[in-house]
Amino acid sequence: MLKRFSINKILKITLFFFIFILFCLYPKKNKYELKTNPVIGGNYHDIFLIDSNGYVSKTTIAVSSIEKEKMAKDLIISLIVDSKNKSKLPDGFKSIIPKGTNLQKLSINNKYAIISFDENILKTNNKNKMLECIIYTLTSINDVKYVKILVNEKENDFFDFEYSREYGINKEYNITSLKDINNITIYYVSKYNDVNYYIPVTKYYNSNDDKIKIIINELSAKSSYQSNLMSYLNYDTKLINYNIDNDDLYLYFDQSILGEDDKILEEVIFSISYSIKDSYPVSNIHFYVDNKEI
Repeated sequence: MLKRFSINKILKITLFFFIFILFCLYPKKNKYELKTNPVIGGNYHDIFLIDSNGYVSKTTIAVSSIEKEKMAKDLIISLIVDSKNKSKLPDGFKSIIPKGTNLQKLSINNKYAIISFDENILKTNNKNKMLECIIYTLTSINDVKYVKILVNEKENDFFDFEYSREYGINKEYNITSLKDINNITIYYVSKYNDVNYYIPVTKYYNSNDDKIKIIINELSAKSSYQSNLMSYLNYDTKLINYNIDNDDLYLYFDQSILGEDDKILEEVIFSISYSIKDSYPVSNIHFYVDNKEI
């Protein structure tokens, strides 16, 4: 009896191990995970395009190279209507350089971007906005401060000899006299299909007031001059103090700048930072509330 019990026990254990081995050897069903294929030209860079409301707007597109001249050519080609890069443009934005314009040459040297087009570029029906797109796109590249535009590699009366961001963008004039005329560029938030982007507006005014304080005052105003230009900065935000140390700017606010969860909204950080960097040569901006960096 005992012998039979032992034999049965051995048979059961042997059968268990046999089934276990078969289970391990049997091919498992593969588990597949959805993976995003890497985008060709996965590097992105700023470009200024025309939005659905006709504003020159700051957005980004994929570029095929991060080498300055190659990237600059890629960006300028994207500004040409119906160019080979038209599929790169985000929804809600369009190019402005006349269709069929040929970019003949582009070089970057000593803070200058020099570009040459064929005569087709002279067919533009909005020279001002076209220049704004070209100037702001090229000067968004590191170390590029000035733009020269040639036609058939020669100077042309249609374009001035050189441009910088002093040219302005989406210009608004609030001038009451010819004295003490200054300008400042404020970056507002807009939205297309629930995606935020930024619209810079260069404002001309009669004042010698501190530009950083003007930026905060403009962005904290209850409403902008157009309903589709938004600012997320609380209207009662107070800039207590600021100081500049080399390339760093330190901004000190009271708690009214904070949004929900006692955090500064991303839109507020970008609007302030973009606006200040267009007026001051700073690389880093630090935000403080009650003397604590946040």
